[in-house]
Amino acid sequence: MTKNWILAPASVRERWLLFLFFLIATVARMPRVVFQGRLWAEEGQVFYLHAATTSGLGAIFWSFAGYLSLGGGLAAFTARHLVALDYAPRVMFFYAALAQICPAVLLVTSRAEWLRERVVLAAALLLLVAAPSAEEIWLNTVTSQFFMALSTALILVLETGSIRMEWFRRIVLFLAPLYGLLAITLLPLFVLRAVLERSSPRGKQSVALAIGSAIQLALFYHLIPGRQVHDFRLILGAIFEKNLLLPFLGFHGESQPALWLFHWLSHDILPTRVILALLAALVGMVALIIRGPKEAWWLFLAFGITNLASWYGALLPQAANVLPHIAGRYGFAPQVLMAFTILAVAARGKGGRRVIAAGLTLWLCSVSCLAYLQTSDTFKNGPDWRQEMLKWHQNPNYIPKEWPGGWVVLTKLPAS
Repeated sequence: MTKNWILAPASVRERWLLFLFFLIATVARMPRVVFQGRLWAEEGQVFYLHAATTSGLGAIFWSFAGYLSLGGGLAAFTARHLVALDYAPRVMFFYAALAQICPAVLLVTSRAEWLRERVVLAAALLLLVAAPSAEEIWLNTVTSQFFMALSTALILVLETGSIRMEWFRRIVLFLAPLYGLLAITLLPLFVLRAVLERSSPRGKQSVALAIGSAIQLALFYHLIPGRQVHDFRLILGAIFEKNLLLPFLGFHGESQPALWLFHWLSHDILPTRVILALLAALVGMVALIIRGPKEAWWLFLAFGITNLASWYGALLPQAANVLPHIAGRYGFAPQVLMAFTILAVAARGKGGRRVIAAGLTLWLCSVSCLAYLQTSDTFKNGPDWRQEMLKWHQNPNYIPKEWPGGWVVLTKLPAS
């Protein structure tokens, strides 16, 4: 009876109850971010300062690091002009949370066959909220683009929905390229699926994504030094660490292999065994999904494109990217898409492949739970913003500090 209940379709109420648990888990992973407040890295030193020193729409629509980051710009503009500096982190949190919960909303509202069962939907939300590489992009507007890119990939995979749901998805698809570049790389897959299925809703999704992409590329995108990674040893090394070592071994389990890989990459060498492991993993994934549900194939294609694009476009490429707790932002979306590929086979595959996929999913969930509990202190702790503001109000020459440790926000600036 218990088995039947677990495998039964989730009702609407149960779906939103799972979403509530997802929200609680989101807060619990880094509670000080929510209850204490913070500005993270470029949120204060770049975006807030730009909003404070630039007038008009230029405070929102401008190119940083080679592209428009609408999430950071809009949040900083709102924080600067609607509230005092004391409450700026609350505004940043609000905008970051909207982007971060978007993938979960898409999962919960979907009626896709592979997400019908309670246990499958619960596993999907768990793999999303506990993804090891998510810690760096947690609830900050600087990296909201990676949640928007993941949302874009999920819209590609999920079935088309009601008119209201399709409008919501088109809005997400239009905005995602304006948050960052990664979502743009999925446009060919949208066009391909629209053509193969001769689907008008898919075509409209493609148009929405194409319009946002065109605005980003035509008006804001430009090349900057150090953005493109031309050393494929670094790309393959990062893919190996973020998609094999980390999700399957966890932070503690991968520490020694990651250090070993870092040593060789520091000497411009990619060990042959890493290449063989990547080839074996590729063959294994294809064998797993070869007769699986079509969703698994679309997830796998999205995983491959976002993986290569993320690491090819990584800022300041270095061998250290293969170490635990470093450069997780580039590994997040591919990591989740890989897990969802396996989950889709576990949910709708057949025979031995389904059993293998179910075992892999259970292992990934277990490792993710451990990673959730082992979130680096760098990301979950930092200066108390309330104390920083108290010091600033007492001494206007004091420079408030933001997260991570060592960053400063801005110099002399009115509180409102």
